[in-house]
Amino acid sequence: MRKSRVVGMAAVAAGSVALLFGASILALRSTWTSNYVERRAISFLEARLNARVEVGTIELILYPSLAVMGTEFRATRRDSSESVPFVAIDRFQISGSPWALWRRHVSSIELDGLELRIVRGASGQPAMTRPKNDVLVDRVVVRNGRLVIVPRNPQKVPLEFALHEVSVTDFGFDRSSTYAAQITNPKPTALIQAEGHIGPWDATDFATTPLDGVYLLANGDLGTIKGIGGALESSGKFAGVLERIRVEGTTTSRDFQLKMAGNAVPLETQYVAIVDGTSGDTILEQVNATLGSSRLTARGSIASMPGAKARAISLRVTADDARFEDLLRLAIKGDADPPMRGLLNLDTSFVLPPSDEDIPLRLDLNGTFSIAQGQFTSDAVQDKVDALSRRGRGQPKNQNVNNVLSAFGGTFALEKGVLSLPRLQFSVNGARVDLAGNYRLPTETMAFRGTLSLDAPVSKTVTGFKSILLKAVDPLFRRNGAGTQIPIAITGTVAKPAFKVEARRIFSRK
Repeated sequence: MRKSRVVGMAAVAAGSVALLFGASILALRSTWTSNYVERRAISFLEARLNARVEVGTIELILYPSLAVMGTEFRATRRDSSESVPFVAIDRFQISGSPWALWRRHVSSIELDGLELRIVRGASGQPAMTRPKNDVLVDRVVVRNGRLVIVPRNPQKVPLEFALHEVSVTDFGFDRSSTYAAQITNPKPTALIQAEGHIGPWDATDFATTPLDGVYLLANGDLGTIKGIGGALESSGKFAGVLERIRVEGTTTSRDFQLKMAGNAVPLETQYVAIVDGTSGDTILEQVNATLGSSRLTARGSIASMPGAKARAISLRVTADDARFEDLLRLAIKGDADPPMRGLLNLDTSFVLPPSDEDIPLRLDLNGTFSIAQGQFTSDAVQDKVDALSRRGRGQPKNQNVNNVLSAFGGTFALEKGVLSLPRLQFSVNGARVDLAGNYRLPTETMAFRGTLSLDAPVSKTVTGFKSILLKAVDPLFRRNGAGTQIPIAITGTVAKPAFKVEARRIFSRK
């Protein structure tokens, strides 16, 4: 009798537990529970983000683990006049054990189709007061996301990054978290892998969020920037806050080229820059570049312009004893050797505004240059230079004067593909040419006028009977301390220049 009573009591207890468990399951799966979870989640997020939060659908999943799934999450700033949410998520899932979730400890959050909009300069929102024990997430994973950085100036175009996959571990609003990310850079198109730390977060001003890490840029395509080409690789480290990140790194392009010419020259850089991660603008504190075997240095900025899709590059570029042929190889068409080699010293401004035109047509330069130990690679041109030096010395038949080194120097300006040289001086032993004119990069044609000055009088530039005849006109050509001064014009191309004496200017003395 006692045994049957115990069995009966056990059956009643088991039935009660079953009913309680069943009731719990039904309660958890009920609309009331879903609505309660939705209200608590929205209330929690609105407090943390200081925003209006909306959710399309929300559902509780009990198996294989407790999870909250939802769609169409939207968070909009309370004090914003814009209706565009600064956080939008197509689908999300929050998973964890019931006890852990009750204690605000989440095992994982998966976000698909996240769009995060950071509006630079958005401020004026009240600071949030967080509890000491804020929410903690073991791992957050973002897939198929998009980061949109909206500039302070509404006339400027937003900067967008495709977030292939981003994972954040040990996430909390009040702490630093570890992250790993795969991002597509817009221009030049490239895949960037980065890892480091981010946070603590201030949802009232994302721009002040601390950030550090290392990055690797692979398979960069410079061809996505109009006018240039080549593959790009880069690596480095960074630290700061989102609106001011200090970056130190290197870049390598083994086949850098201007598409107008199509000749590849290796380019490597080491740089230190300050990047505004909320606008994409960059201050280049120091850039040490090696183009071919030539070293150049640069400082300046890469900044957005009103209404433009790209950024303007504004630099100060200097070079000491660079190889002139390295720069010529970029600008001259064809596979032949550059028409001249020598040591280049350069000091110029460099402004590249955003435009759909090729780089040589929109690049603005303004500066000074000098070329020492210059020598033409074309035998025909070098022979003319050697002959000029012989005549200038008054030794027109002296064949020991050959392979003469030349020197160039002057001021220049490049605008819309036209290189203007208001003051250009070319000299060899015994002769000097002072010119002014221009060189057109697209057609490789030139038009210069100036004077040829020789140390020797005109009668000494030839031999025999011609020399005797020209002695009578030596005074006509002797000017400004030169034995001979002749007005000239140079046209044609660099490979095939045409020299002409302007006889009228001889008599007009202009």
